[in-house]
Parts: sequence; C-alpha cells; structure tokens
Amino acid sequence: MGKTVLIVSSSPRKNGNSETLADAFAKGAREAGHSVETVRLGEKRLGFCKGCLACLKLGHCVIQDDAVDIAAKMHDADVLVFATPVYYYSVCGQLKTTLDRANPLFGSDYSFTEAYLLATAAESGRSTFDGAEKAVQGWVD
Repeated sequence: MGKTVLIVSSSPRKNGNSETLADAFAKGAREAGHSVETVRLGEKRLGFCKGCLACLKLGHCVIQDDAVDIAAKMHDADVLVFATPVYYYSVCGQLKTTLDRANPLFGSDYSFTEAYLLATAAESGRSTFDGAEKAVQGWVD
C-alpha cells in the first residue's frame, strides 16, 4: 500500500530550481504508487508566528491563514518533503515561517515517520547545505 506524501515547496520563484526538483520527486513517488500532494508556499498567505504558544493548548494556530491548513496536511501525511532554495546558507524564509507555524504538531499524534529535504543552491561548496540541513533537522527533532 502506498504512502501519503506531502511536498512543501517553498521557492518564491515559480518553476525555480527547487520547485523543479520537487516536481521530479513527486513524479517518482507517484510512479512508485504513493499518493502525492504538493503545497506551493509562494501561492499561500502565511503570517509569522507570534510565539504565544496557544497552539499547544488548542492544537492549531490562532492566526487564521493558510498555515493552519498546511500544518493539518503535515500532521496527516506519512512522508514530509521540504523543497527549498538555499538562501544565506539556510532554508528560505517561506519554509522557516512554515516550520515555525507548524508548532501545533509538537506533542501531537502526527502520522509522518519520514522527512526529506530537497535543496538547491547557487554555490557548490561542501558546507553550502549544512545550515539548511540543520534547520530542518532541528524542526524534525
């Protein structure tokens, strides 16, 4: 039986490199028999986390925007895939904002057991992706 895969594509540029990588991942996952949904953050309205922690009591964020629905989709997916361009050696701001706003998942009975990072960058140095990896791993942990 296939898994439910949610791809969170965070590129602010339509058809950018990380979005192209996300599309290729989606194609492969579908061909492998999985159900795939891609959320393109560039098309969403996302506010910044207020740090109020009300989400931990309510189970959802008090800010009513697209992040509430995205966090719910993240909660229900078996596999999470984060696609991001690397800006200043970390994930782009759109992905960071989404990860912050997914705080209601902390301590919940979420479904995902796998998380992947797809990242693209203009540089090719060995440490180019270290910050992006650390940002996503910190959220997963």
